[in-house]
Amino acid sequence: MKKIVLLCILFSLIASSSWSRDLVIVGIPEEPNRWLDASGKAVGVDPDIIDYIMKKLGITYRIELVPSSTRLESIYQNRSDVYDMVFTYSYNDERAKFLKYAKVSHISFNWNFFYLKANKGKYVFNTYKNLAPWTIGVTKGISYSEDFLKAITEVPLKIDESTVNENQLDKLLAQRFDLVPLNTKATMYEAKVKGILDKIAYLPKPIKDR
Repeated sequence: MKKIVLLCILFSLIASSSWSRDLVIVGIPEEPNRWLDASGKAVGVDPDIIDYIMKKLGITYRIELVPSSTRLESIYQNRSDVYDMVFTYSYNDERAKFLKYAKVSHISFNWNFFYLKANKGKYVFNTYKNLAPWTIGVTKGISYSEDFLKAITEVPLKIDESTVNENQLDKLLAQRFDLVPLNTKATMYEAKVKGILDKIAYLPKPIKDR
């Protein structure tokens, strides 16, 4: 089932001339959607879209990127007035309690299980039971599919949990685990930039299409 992913508005933000401070927009680094360049400026698809919209509306804003979903949500729970909008964030019931999601998405993508290309032919993914022999890297706070999360406890699956998704590709290359579910387009882009595209591959069946 496709899930809506888009800029999520915290509460009912009303853009007007009476807005007394810069709009604060937060996200998690994920190239090519958003990242910090060498000067510390937020760049990518999401910042480009936001910059265009805010200039049209005459709204001043600033962008913050935090390293993980866990940290972002922890800050919100302790200080709900810190952020006004969230970049490209997956829908789930818990997040819907404090986020107002757009009804139309501006981007869609798959998440697939990545593995080392040297192990091509070693893994089969028709059902989650096929993955029981292998260790799978997961990131705390990521909104994976309900079927995958259920399989972790019911199959069960062996997992290696991290708090920062940016480290997962490096951990795969270091053979810390066998498989890792990642945003397919973003991971292939990252691998190309790092010059490691020839070292990784992914299983054809996606774990979710959002």
